[in-house]
Amino acid sequence: MQIAPFTAEIAPRLERLFPENRPIPTRLWAILDGIIQGRILVDDPDHPTVALVQDLVEGATYLGGAITAPALRDAFAIARRYQEIVVCLWFDAPLASLLPAGPDYEGVAIDFSDRSPAVDLDRLAALPAGYRMQRIDEQTVPAMEGFEYYVTMFGSVERAIRNMIGYCLMHGETVVCEAVAAPLTRGVAEMGIDTAEGYRQKGLATAACAYVIRECEALGYRAFWNAAQQNVASVALARRLGFRTEQPFTVLAWSATHQPATQHGAAPDTPPA
Repeated sequence: MQIAPFTAEIAPRLERLFPENRPIPTRLWAILDGIIQGRILVDDPDHPTVALVQDLVEGATYLGGAITAPALRDAFAIARRYQEIVVCLWFDAPLASLLPAGPDYEGVAIDFSDRSPAVDLDRLAALPAGYRMQRIDEQTVPAMEGFEYYVTMFGSVERAIRNMIGYCLMHGETVVCEAVAAPLTRGVAEMGIDTAEGYRQKGLATAACAYVIRECEALGYRAFWNAAQQNVASVALARRLGFRTEQPFTVLAWSATHQPATQHGAAPDTPPA
């Protein structure tokens, strides 16, 4: 297995190796479409039969092709030099038996892939007095603590802003909540939310997310939500926003070999606080 640069030529060769029905498909799609950055490992760049595609932000790792245990061991050894590996599988997926033994984390996460139009986003998006929504742009980025997450995802501030639907919830001149749909890929908008500690449990995350989802849907995107099962607040927020199709899955993580193990939040969920 070897690292291969992303090119327009390799993308369709990789595409056919990955089935559509898999957990958290948005990151894989966005990498293959050249929207966000990723790490690609293949057995043969010109004629790949096995591939590992990895999200550079949280290590979400997609495995495709004629996978064998030796190929996975080789690919994992290479990928773990750079960052942790997070593999998400439907329960009882045959691939689980081929993965390296002894993951550093094992848990469950949930994909929320369908939202009921009966839930009134206008009502949920109503803001308390003294708060306002401001679109994320180059002027607001310096005031945001977590935007480096998206710079890593897209490769630059400019690319991030151009390829997201994002708003800051402002209290005066203070950013108290950030709601972002990114990446936007194949008609799907992956949601992320981060609320400042002193402003939590006030309904602000609900309002900010409803505001962004409303704009996503107006532009023709279907909102997508992912949460670790133990993240009770995120799961409850998804349901409050009207997400109704819930698909739980197994999350396995192997820490990077170049640094101590990090705390695992399971699958891609929200930007760091």
